[in-house]
Amino acid sequence: MVGELRFRLLGGVEVSLAGESAVEALSSKALALLCYLVVTGRSHSRATLAGLLWGEKPEAQALTSLRQALAQLRRLFPAHLRVTRRAVAFDRTAPHWLDVAVFENKVREGREDETEHGITVLKEAIALYQGDFLEGFHVRDAPAFEEWAALQREYLRTRALEALYILTSHHTDRGEYEQALGYADRLIALDSWQEEAHRWRMLLLAHLGRYSEALTQYETCRHILREAFDVEPAAETQRLRERILAARQMHPHPLPPQPTPFVGREEELARLTALLANPSCRLLTLVGPGGIGKTRLGIQVAERMLPRFLHGVHFVPLETLPSASFLPSALLEALEIPSQGQTNPVVRLLDYLRDKEMLLVLDGFEQVLEGATLLAEILPTAPDVKFLVTSRERLDLRWEQVFPVKGLPVPPDGRLADLEAYAAVRLFLQSARRAHPGFTLKEEEREAVARICRLVGGTPLGVELAAAWVPTLSAREVLHRMERSLDCLQATARDIPSRHRSLRAVFESSWRLLSEQEQAILRRLSVFQGGFSEEAAWAVAGATPSLLAALEAKSLLRREGPGRYAIHETVREYAAEKLRLAGESAAVRDQHSAYFADLLNRVEVQTRRGQATERRTRELIREIDNIRAGWVWAVEHGRTTDIGRMLTSLSRLYEACGRFQEGLAMFREAIERLKGRSEPEGELIVGRLLIREGIFAHLLGEHETARRLLKEGMRIVERHGDRWEVALALNLLGILAGKQGNHEEARRLFTESLTGFRSESDPRFEAILLNNLGIAERVVGNYEQAEQFSWESLRISRMIGARRAEARALQNLALVAHGQKDYARAKRLHEKSLAILREEGDLWGTALALGNLGEAARLSGEYAEARKYLEESLSLRRQIGDRWGIAIALSSLGSLARAEGEYRLARQRLGEALQLALEVSAIPVALDTLVEFAEVLIRQGEEEKALEILALSLTHSAIEAWVREKAEALFREAASRVPPDVVAKAQRRGQSQKIEEVVENFFA
Repeated sequence: MVGELRFRLLGGVEVSLAGESAVEALSSKALALLCYLVVTGRSHSRATLAGLLWGEKPEAQALTSLRQALAQLRRLFPAHLRVTRRAVAFDRTAPHWLDVAVFENKVREGREDETEHGITVLKEAIALYQGDFLEGFHVRDAPAFEEWAALQREYLRTRALEALYILTSHHTDRGEYEQALGYADRLIALDSWQEEAHRWRMLLLAHLGRYSEALTQYETCRHILREAFDVEPAAETQRLRERILAARQMHPHPLPPQPTPFVGREEELARLTALLANPSCRLLTLVGPGGIGKTRLGIQVAERMLPRFLHGVHFVPLETLPSASFLPSALLEALEIPSQGQTNPVVRLLDYLRDKEMLLVLDGFEQVLEGATLLAEILPTAPDVKFLVTSRERLDLRWEQVFPVKGLPVPPDGRLADLEAYAAVRLFLQSARRAHPGFTLKEEEREAVARICRLVGGTPLGVELAAAWVPTLSAREVLHRMERSLDCLQATARDIPSRHRSLRAVFESSWRLLSEQEQAILRRLSVFQGGFSEEAAWAVAGATPSLLAALEAKSLLRREGPGRYAIHETVREYAAEKLRLAGESAAVRDQHSAYFADLLNRVEVQTRRGQATERRTRELIREIDNIRAGWVWAVEHGRTTDIGRMLTSLSRLYEACGRFQEGLAMFREAIERLKGRSEPEGELIVGRLLIREGIFAHLLGEHETARRLLKEGMRIVERHGDRWEVALALNLLGILAGKQGNHEEARRLFTESLTGFRSESDPRFEAILLNNLGIAERVVGNYEQAEQFSWESLRISRMIGARRAEARALQNLALVAHGQKDYARAKRLHEKSLAILREEGDLWGTALALGNLGEAARLSGEYAEARKYLEESLSLRRQIGDRWGIAIALSSLGSLARAEGEYRLARQRLGEALQLALEVSAIPVALDTLVEFAEVLIRQGEEEKALEILALSLTHSAIEAWVREKAEALFREAASRVPPDVVAKAQRRGQSQKIEEVVENFFA
């Protein structure tokens, strides 16, 4: 019997016959000959084989050597060779096994089979690929054989790479990141120059939360490419790095907690998860009537998808939005993106989402159906963003995949066995036991429970409402009352769709079981939007904690946390209808508006006394839907007293939320409705509103509009003797002057504003203005005066607990140290400020502190540390849309590249910074960037161009003191290297130009 001859040639050379190694018995050329014959699998002439392995010898001598090698092989493997006088071949009919052949066949089969079996086959192929073909095996004086082996090695490596790419992609798509990472590691081990493999590894590590390793992988890739090809990573790789930086800095957004376990819908969950995992599914809409369980199902699906999206899964409730125009702001708020620096929140949103990989769960889209066009804008712009939408109606978009949500499975008529196998019955029992822990399903109640579930069509809300009455009524009594309500509805409301009648029947039967007091409370609570506190419920609806608890026990309210409740939107709609029928809508809405006006006014009084806390601000943010509803009601009905009590805190709240565009629109609409009112109170309110509109115009970068509005509003409030409002307008006008480089005007306006706030005994704004004056003195080089102002600001901020004002004062003190070249002290102060700003969740301030800390590190020669801070600052500024800050960060990174001798990158960064600075009219930033660019030109031997730019910068009045000092030093250095007449000509050209002309000449 002929033994099996086995060849393992991937990762080395192993040849065995009947389990015994045969390698040691062969010379290297005889072994090479055997490998060649078995791999090629065909007949070869003796002359060809002689030339392959002994080509450097005379032909006769080569043929003799071949005969000797064949003698060795025939002695060991007589049954596996076919040798004639002219040709030699491996006998493939003899028992043998060749890993190369098996590997090739499995790769081919796996590539052609797109099922799970194909993946299994590819895994078997890769398990065979233990290394390169004939790895470590070389034959001396046989260049033809070595060339063949090299070609075979490259071919098989390519097949292995193909298989690894498929396997990595397969596991990545399924969210199996650990398995995908193993294959990505093998990809890089096989071919470290493949940038795509490095990107894959970065992405997988980031998905696993190993952000530092992902960023280290980028540096590894960068080093390999620079060493091998002297190039930087591709733009796609650099963008991925920025995406990972952004993911590392993002706060987790927990999905809404659910008070009860999820019941049933296993099949729907599996189908929906598979759909969202499919790259072609970008917009999935869960469609069904109110109460059918769309929200719970959407949250459950989202929870399963959490690991799949690098930048998270975000839940966005829409049921309280007044109209589709509020949708962009709602998305920005949910993503914690201030709309800073953009005149349009849609632009800000598109810019932010462009490179994000996330799932947005939009709940209750029927409220804002016109907003579907926004989703149609986002989807092509942000290719890695997906939407999971719940709605009573489909969106009718080309991107949309609709998934109808139906009731939970119910037992068929007459089926009483195995009731708990049906999800609707399980939900009924769960809800009943929550209301009555000792509840058990008695034999005589089984039919009633089954009929209740069938009657409501398995609608979860209907099941829960019915089950909530089990402590009071038997299941048969609940069923009887529901059937009577349903009969009434069928007789009197034929226009109600049948699928809604059963749910309304449950509500109506529940309503009749309430006491008159409970009915009154529930209908009044319908005016609340997005939940309410016990305090608000008492003030607006007269609800005591015991009454709220009673309504919760009947599943008409749900608890959202200590002392806070919410009402299901469908129940709220029914209760609001009862409120209208009772003729109480106007009176209760008046109370609702007055309550939140009083709340905002109390916070404003506390703020002016320095007693307001960040916790208080967070409480207001939680009530934003109620506050907005109260404001809209007051504006629509001309309730000027309530408007006056709300507007200052409301303005500050919208700033904190980053809802700049929405704030601008709300104040602008209020002005339009109230303009022309002749009574003093109405005119004063209009003046104050104009100032708030000016604030938001400034935050949106509309500086000229902001200046006009502030001056118009200031004239009105000045006529009415409102000194606090005048001081507020003066402060904003000073900030606008400073941004344009008009430092003297800024100082004058800040001084006037400070006087006004001191006369009004407002310590918080006193601290803010003192620091603003410190900034104004610093930028012109008056460092001693700047320190005095900021130290006083710091003292007051700490005394009243104004943490953000404290952090801003520390920032300016650090920048004073920076200007004095005391970089070690600057770093210490920046670090203190950064710690406070991170703790307070102030993204804008955090980005500012990181950028300043990076600058201090750069100037201290700590380049690696500088890069870390500056890149984090840039990423954060892009996240929040701070275009002014983006320009500063790009300029700083350009300076860092210049310091490290990377002049091409420096010119690129500085050019981007300059163009952006001019777009937002940040003239001091543009001048700083020009001076940095001039230094790059000097280091590259372009002194004449540098002199021209420096002359322009030194002539401009908006240049800051420390920038002027550097520009003068650089001018002297460049001037010393060229003839005097060249200096004079360059100086004249520079002094006659505008910044825009320099951009056109040098950055085009």
